[in-house]
Amino acid sequence: MENHIEIEKSHHLIIVHFYGEIDSVMAPVYRGQLSDLIDETQEDLVFDFQNTSFIDSSGIGLVLGRYNQLKFEHRTLILTGLNQVAYRLFELTGLFQIMPYYESIESLKEGTL
Repeated sequence: MENHIEIEKSHHLIIVHFYGEIDSVMAPVYRGQLSDLIDETQEDLVFDFQNTSFIDSSGIGLVLGRYNQLKFEHRTLILTGLNQVAYRLFELTGLFQIMPYYESIESLKEGTL
């Protein structure tokens, strides 16, 4: 699977779908793209990891950095679709205490839209 992101606008949210791996090679690429996206929009963001096969500490840093960027602007970052291993990693780092998590985009849409 090729590493890339796709952006979708849905109601009052911008959904970022991650594909492939988020590691030390891809995190800086995504960081620039996502920082620009945050600067150019006003909506809250959703990071969808449904099609992500691997996330390392660089990926955690990417998520935390975008969270801080959004928080500065009084916006929210929502997480969805983590696999079991990634879910455990996010849980151990305490990210679920500061960011909402939904099991899927569908459950998010049912709960908020």
